[in-house]
Amino acid sequence: MRINLRILNLSAWIALLTIIIVPGKVYTAGILRTEFGFPFRFFVEYHNKVNESHVWFLRGTLIDLLYFIFDVLIIYGIIHGLLYILSRAKK
Repeated sequence: MRINLRILNLSAWIALLTIIIVPGKVYTAGILRTEFGFPFRFFVEYHNKVNESHVWFLRGTLIDLLYFIFDVLIIYGIIHGLLYILSRAKK
């Protein structure tokens, strides 16, 4: 089985766009955080008090690459399956 790189690239971009498109889930119990991503939440933003003298772009964030890869694989499977069904329906 060959991996279609165009579909893989598209699914990776869709997984990244879910951070912006799908609303995050806010947790108020324990550490205040907002989790983004769909279906697995792979981008977490922690709401800590930040020292204003030391501002860093990714300070207080966590990117879980394993969940990101799972998201990409799930989206890849969905797109690949839909294209397969469409190609079989055209025959």
